[in-house]
Amino acid sequence: MKRLGALFLFLMMALVPFAGAAGATTWNYNNFIKQSIAWYYLYLDKQDSFGELYNLSVQMNVSNETLQLALELYNNATAEYGQAMTYGLPRDTRTLSWVVFSVHIRKAYIYASQAIEVLEQALKELEAQNA
Repeated sequence: MKRLGALFLFLMMALVPFAGAAGATTWNYNNFIKQSIAWYYLYLDKQDSFGELYNLSVQMNVSNETLQLALELYNNATAEYGQAMTYGLPRDTRTLSWVVFSVHIRKAYIYASQAIEVLEQALKELEAQNA
């Protein structure tokens, strides 16, 4: 079993440098645009989830520190979303606005995800205490 693990590790280390080279040749601007739009819709989904979880957390008496942390992360997400939307949802053209939009919308998604994780963890801990 150890030999199999060692062989797998060796193959991964040997092949990983080639994975980046293969990916570099298949990069496509249209795929970049599609990914940016996907981040946009994923963020919108996180907005809805955050609102529901935040209200539930308040009802379940989650600590104020946790609620403040989640709200701070969510405010960061909202600020990044606002930055992204200053460019609007760019048209399907090859412009620099897609790059800037993508950076900000992805950050917004990450911050919103972190805020949701904080609330979910706090709710799990409360549930474990009550069980």
